[in-house]
Amino acid sequence: MDGPLMLTRVVRKTVVSFEIFDAQGDASVVQVECLAPELTPRPLIGILCNDLLVLCRDPSEGKDPISHVDLWAVLRMQTLPQPASIVHGNALRIVDNKAILYFDAPSPSDALTWFRAINLHIPASKA
Repeated sequence: MDGPLMLTRVVRKTVVSFEIFDAQGDASVVQVECLAPELTPRPLIGILCNDLLVLCRDPSEGKDPISHVDLWAVLRMQTLPQPASIVHGNALRIVDNKAILYFDAPSPSDALTWFRAINLHIPASKA
């Protein structure tokens, strides 16, 4: 399966450091894990192979049908910690080991097709 996917949001784990002071005025640094959303819409092309979702960027943005594409990411279906899900009608949510990715599909039926095809290859989603 392949087709256009608009990456709308990426949420990554990050560590934030805070300096705190105790009652005596001594400073220490505390590190806290938190989620950091990135709102950078990016048109991508998804290519779903048996066990990989290859995400590519088209530098010509669809204007040149024979243009080379740039590899943006490769997600291994076998290592996804949970099944893909659909949120807000046509948004596809994929949880990877490093980030949570949100994609807008061209239509709700496209989102459903991607959802079914991806989850077919995720061990956690097989009943």
